[in-house]
Amino acid sequence: MLTGYTDRLSVRPGETLSFMVSTDAPVFKAEIVRLLHGDADPRGPGRREVPIESPANGEYPGMEQPLFPGSCVVVPDHADLRLTDDFTLFAWIYPTRPGHGEQVILSKEGEDETGYALGLTDTGRLFLRLGPSRIEGEEPVAERRWHWIAARYDAASGSARLSAGLHPRDLSIAGEPGAAGHLPRAAGSDTALLIAASMAGGRPGLFFNGKIADPCIFGKCLGDAELAGFVSAADFSALPQPLIAAWDFNVGSDGTEVRDIGGRGLHGTTHQSPVRLMTGPHWSGENDDPMADPRGYSAIHFHEDSLSDANWSESFAFAVPSDLPSGVYTARLKAGGETDDLPFLVCPRNGQATAPLALLVPTFTYVAYGNEMWRDYGLNCAYDRYVDGAGVPFASLRHPIKTFRPGRGLLKSVAGEHFGRHLCADLYAVDWLDAIDQPVDIITDHDLHREGEALLKPYKAVMTGSHPEYVSGRMLDAFETYLGAGGSLAYLGGNGFYSVTSLSEDGNTIEVRRPNGTRPWISNPGEARHALTGEIGGLWRSRGRAPQRLVGVGFTAQGWTSHDVCGLPRPYRQVADRKHPLAAALLANIVEDEMIGDFQTLGLGVGAAGDEVDRADPVLGTPAHALVLATATGFSADYQLVIDERRDINEASTLPDNPLVRSDIVCFETAQGGLVFSVGSMQWFSALSHNGYDNTVATMTRNVLKRMLRAA
Repeated sequence: MLTGYTDRLSVRPGETLSFMVSTDAPVFKAEIVRLLHGDADPRGPGRREVPIESPANGEYPGMEQPLFPGSCVVVPDHADLRLTDDFTLFAWIYPTRPGHGEQVILSKEGEDETGYALGLTDTGRLFLRLGPSRIEGEEPVAERRWHWIAARYDAASGSARLSAGLHPRDLSIAGEPGAAGHLPRAAGSDTALLIAASMAGGRPGLFFNGKIADPCIFGKCLGDAELAGFVSAADFSALPQPLIAAWDFNVGSDGTEVRDIGGRGLHGTTHQSPVRLMTGPHWSGENDDPMADPRGYSAIHFHEDSLSDANWSESFAFAVPSDLPSGVYTARLKAGGETDDLPFLVCPRNGQATAPLALLVPTFTYVAYGNEMWRDYGLNCAYDRYVDGAGVPFASLRHPIKTFRPGRGLLKSVAGEHFGRHLCADLYAVDWLDAIDQPVDIITDHDLHREGEALLKPYKAVMTGSHPEYVSGRMLDAFETYLGAGGSLAYLGGNGFYSVTSLSEDGNTIEVRRPNGTRPWISNPGEARHALTGEIGGLWRSRGRAPQRLVGVGFTAQGWTSHDVCGLPRPYRQVADRKHPLAAALLANIVEDEMIGDFQTLGLGVGAAGDEVDRADPVLGTPAHALVLATATGFSADYQLVIDERRDINEASTLPDNPLVRSDIVCFETAQGGLVFSVGSMQWFSALSHNGYDNTVATMTRNVLKRMLRAA
């Protein structure tokens, strides 16, 4: 076993990058390498890379570093939370996986069998544990139903009661989940209090799967009438007294702090990114804005397999030399006969462009797809579901990202061949630029989100990677300002500028919600807004910012089958009048009527249009003066129109030759003298290297850069 990650994806000269490595070998070797081409396919250039002399090269002690997934809230120890006298524990719960092991809802217990815990048994029944003793409910709780639960304890008599009930709007008939019994008083624990987990094993464990809302601790054993009154009141400001703590999950949902509104300052911190801004038991469905209905969004969704930070120890570091060129690099690891790469991107110093052209590497997309199809427990991406079936809205760079590698990975075509996506595909462009001696600076989504248009301003032209799907509002604003100032943009991918994406303040985690569009899972009703920003998630198109408005084309079809293999690509047919000045310039040295990309690629097969493709559409914002240079049609039935475009389902829904299933190459000039060029295909880069970089795709792309980089 050999894997690892870096503390960030991009770095600048003079900065230091940390590498976290896990291996079962006693020693591993590391070597810094510059990557040019990562695909070993002999039909292309093969693997091309340059070793870098560095003090970081060498041997390091190996250490196995495990993953510890599971989300919860951690509240530091406080004497008032130790509960050595009368108490009541209360919460609303929405269990999504009862009966799958013991799951703790609220606890303050240590390894020495001290303290207390309220949770669910491995059969889904409530339990209250004091020290080594416990009582259990008579019937299991209902799955995916809101329940209020309470555990009451009278210390003088040792009387303990478990009570629970379904939400009053729930018409289900359920068994009696409560119980009564006698429990001896237990010594208080000095461990942290955990919500949705327990510290009984020495670290957070016994995680709860589901939503929790309004957890409270009262310093007395509430009577039946007082408890019933509290349950029936949605108001969280009038709480029974004496109150020890009450955590309002809606407050501060854009961060990690969980606020105690009980007045004692017993605030907590989220652990491993539970999902915040979730609808709770008080949500009526009349409003989907948490700002307008804060009580409706009083829940957090917890999962046993949530992981946002592996928190591994640093294994070695690389101090980036002041003269290291901007580019794509990796730390090549070797141990016990295994090899792995930990890639990273070297950007130029702040505000110091070293080339007229920038390649915007789509790091948001890399993270969103991180570990897709690897199915390693805890290593989730935004295309996965948690073990309880809920979609994963977060993706982090603070753990191994096994899809962020220079080689082809796991993805296959319908012909059974592996093909490159993400970094592997973007390296096709990196190598082509090197082959034609075109200087280029590497910049990233993360940098663009932080720095805005100032990052783009020094460059005459910016080209995208092959799949810039995930973008933030700040990024779109930066592009619009850049183009408005005369910059040029070459969109050389597919399914770009599609999904609303937000970034955490520390830059480690992206968030997506999926209320609409073509998507791997669907956000639940009312849960379309991002916890990190409060903005509406889903498609930029649904917020009036369709990709066609920015780059002339937008996502229209994908070739992915139900078996997770991709359909074969197609070449482009020229459709523009070559007498048009732009057509003449961009189609120069390409024979009239010659198909573009009509040859074997390093991607899916014969054709430069494939995987996920885009089309022009004036209704969605393609500028009126935009020119369609070429179009790819005739895709197989593997390519289907995206859900975004479907208005109904009938016998014609999957018929072949849908005119909207196509890929358009579009260009247009801006009023400020810039140029926008878009290919609308994720497979474009895979065609560059055919015939030693002498082909229609490489020629056209070079024509585009020549036009964009020409002297003013």
